[in-house]
Amino acid sequence: MTPKKTVPVRRTLILDPINPRDYREFKIIHCCEDCSHFAPATETCTIGYEAFNHTAAKQKENYERLGKVAFCRFCEID
Repeated sequence: MTPKKTVPVRRTLILDPINPRDYREFKIIHCCEDCSHFAPATETCTIGYEAFNHTAAKQKENYERLGKVAFCRFCEID
C-alpha cells in the first residue's frame, strides 16, 4: 500500500468590504496598477504573487458584484 500524498492547502482570496461612500469619494489604493511591485509590461507582480485577482478590472468587478475588494498585504506606493 502506497502512502497518501499530502496536498498543500491553498488559501482563498480574502475580500474586504469598503463603504460605498469611501469607494466613491477617496482614492483607495487596492489595485496592482497602483503598486510599485507591478510590472505593467508583463502584468505580473515582481514579488511573485498572482496579479490577476488584484488588477483594476478584476477589483472593479468584485466591488460591483460583492461590495468587497482584495487588498494586497504587500502593496507599496510610490
